[in-house]
Parts: sequence; C-alpha cells; structure tokens
Amino acid sequence: MGDLNFKGVYKCEKCGFTVKENCWITCPECGGILAFKIDISAGHTFYTKTILKAEKFWDYHPLFPVAHSSAISLGEGNTPLVRLDRLGAKLGVKSLMVKNEGQNPSGSFKDRCMSLSYTRAVEIGAPATVLASAGNAGASAAMYAARAGIPCFLFVPGTIQDARIAQSLMNGARVIKVEDGGVTECIELIASIVGDFDWFNVTTAAACNPYQAESEKTIAYEIAKSMNYESPDYVVVPVGGGGCLSGIFQGFKDLVDLGLVNKLPRIVAVQDEGCCPLVKAFNDDVDPWDIVKEETVDGVALSILDAYPMDGPLALRAIYESGGIAVAVSAHEIMKAQSTLARTEGLLAEVASSTTIAALGKLAAKGIVAEEDCVVCVLTGFGYKDLNSLKPDVSPLTVPFDSNTAKLKIQEYFS
Repeated sequence: MGDLNFKGVYKCEKCGFTVKENCWITCPECGGILAFKIDISAGHTFYTKTILKAEKFWDYHPLFPVAHSSAISLGEGNTPLVRLDRLGAKLGVKSLMVKNEGQNPSGSFKDRCMSLSYTRAVEIGAPATVLASAGNAGASAAMYAARAGIPCFLFVPGTIQDARIAQSLMNGARVIKVEDGGVTECIELIASIVGDFDWFNVTTAAACNPYQAESEKTIAYEIAKSMNYESPDYVVVPVGGGGCLSGIFQGFKDLVDLGLVNKLPRIVAVQDEGCCPLVKAFNDDVDPWDIVKEETVDGVALSILDAYPMDGPLALRAIYESGGIAVAVSAHEIMKAQSTLARTEGLLAEVASSTTIAALGKLAAKGIVAEEDCVVCVLTGFGYKDLNSLKPDVSPLTVPFDSNTAKLKIQEYFS
C-alpha cells in the first residue's frame, strides 16, 4: 500500500485525456492543464490514515506525484491556523481565523510547491531549473535550488522592485529581467525558449509544472485538522495565477470524498482592482476556459498581478462548484486592511495577503458573509516581502537626550 501514490494518472482538466506517465507538460490532445488524479475510493482506508496521522508536510507523500525517498525539504508546511477574535469583532464575523502561510521557510506558501518541484527535478536529474515570478515563487525556488544543488534561472518583470528579488539573489538565483513584461509575459517567454536550454520548468502553474500543483491541497488538510475536521463556511484566498485556490478546493474535495469532513466550504477569490481577470470572468459568468487576459496591469498587490491566471480555469471552476464568489478590492482597501490586521492582531501580512481581509470586510458589510459564519482567510505571504510598500500612518517621535524634555514631548505626542 505504500506505493499507492504512484497509482495515480494525469488527466486533462479540459478534454479528459488520460495518461499514466506524464511525458508532457500540457495535454497532447488539446493543450489543456494536466492534473494528477488519485482514485481515493480505491485506497479509502490507506489515504484516510495518511491524512489523519500526518504531522508535517511530507507525511502526506502518498498523495504526491513524486517519490518521498528523494524529498527536498526545508521544513515547509504545518503552518498555524490563528483565531482572530478582535479583528472578527471589528468586521462582524464571530469566528475568523487565518492560515498563516508566511511562517514557511521563505515566507510564503510557495515553499510547498517548490519542495515538490525540486524533488521532481532531482528525480529526473534536471541540470537546471527555470521559472517566472513576481517575487514569492522566485525567492522560494532559489532557496530550494540551493538546497538541491541545482541552478535556478529566474525571469521577473522588468519593473520589479529590487527588494523583491534580493532574497532570490542571496540564494544564488540567476535573475533575468524582462523588459515591458509582467509575470504572464515572463511565462510566455520561457515557453518560447525553454526547448533551447536544458531547463526543468518549476513555475508554479499547473499548465507549466503539473507536479507542484498537488502541494496546495495540504493547506486544506491542515485547516481541517486544526478544526478537528470541521469545514469552515468560507475560505478566502488571494488570486494571481489561481493555483493556490484550486489546490485548496481540491484538498477539501478529497476530505469530503474520504468522509473526513461533511461539506465543502464556499471559496472566495480575491484580486486587486488593478488586475482582476478572474473576478471579471466570474461577474460575467463565463466558461472557466474563456477567461480574458487583462490588457493593462496596475495595482499594489504586486505578487498577484497576473494579467492572465494560468490556473484560472481551475480556480473559476472551484468558485462555481463551491457556490463561492470572486471579489476585487481597491488599493486603499488593501492597505487599510494590512494596517488593521497588524494593529489589531499583531500579524504583518504581505500586501497581496491583505486582500483577503479587505474582501471579508466588504462581504460582511453587505451581509453576504453572516455574523455566525466561520471564515478562514489564507495569508499567503509574510509582510517583509513588501517592505518598500509599507506605509505606516504615523511617524516616529524624536526626543533629545534629556529626561525632562523627553518626558514632556512624549506626553504631548502620545496624549
């Protein structure tokens, strides 16, 4: 039974084409997204025990499409689910929790993806890796590449802030800036030249790298475990490419199929108003495969400004199936939410993560999320990712080295 993880198949999410061995990155029949599928019912008892007994990320390895024996790990996963009573009271939600993915080694959920990606890279003997990123995936890839001893080539938007690639450079990534391009264009450029280089693509999109897509399911497993296998009413997720959201939804589907939870949560996708192709598709009730690429990209949530969400079809389908919703939030709402979260609960979240708090505030105010609902917001990254974007609304007080004057100034300033 220990080899059940290799009894899965790769199935196209668009046309249903199925293969046992994944020799392609995308479906050879229609170009759709290939996803690793396990027949949960065939190993019901085994998979149930696997999930119930898991204490850390790689304990879920029978559900992964890679071998556990060569695992490349830095202690990813098993992040805390933190209850936020004070913030919940402010927003009008009695049961509010956050899944704090900023506690991963590189500061974001991308470490789950990269642990699987670099394990696969080692398995196939990849001489080098490549990816496109606006910061978080690149930082994570650089760390796991160093851990695995494999070179990492990182394509980033030409306008990216130096602070967002510093982590990658420190870990030895070979960074390439793409002029006049965002993350989507970086992905497209890699696709056009990857055949000319001996690179294994570790971009965190199932359309580019099917192996990593199973990693985000573990976020759902961990949420359920922390809640004694009760499902929240809503799970709120920031969306750039859409893979995190679709993975979390698939994880909850696994839990329902195994009878470990009795319902699926409603999935809420959140995007920055300056780049929200998924929200527009949801509002127009379009087919998941008909999402339209944004012509212009702007906004403050830098790590989720994807002009086209590569895993958008899976994310939009998850929203439809769960009875969820997609919400866009403004720059002002996002920055206010970041500040409120930090001051109310002591959690400094990345700007993109703060979109979840902003969206919840809007949904609660409109009565879409009720006071009695249980809500989990996924904080995908830690606040130090965006140090250049932090805008405290107060300035420090300067006092002289004189006790009497210092005392007076302090009393006046903070009264």
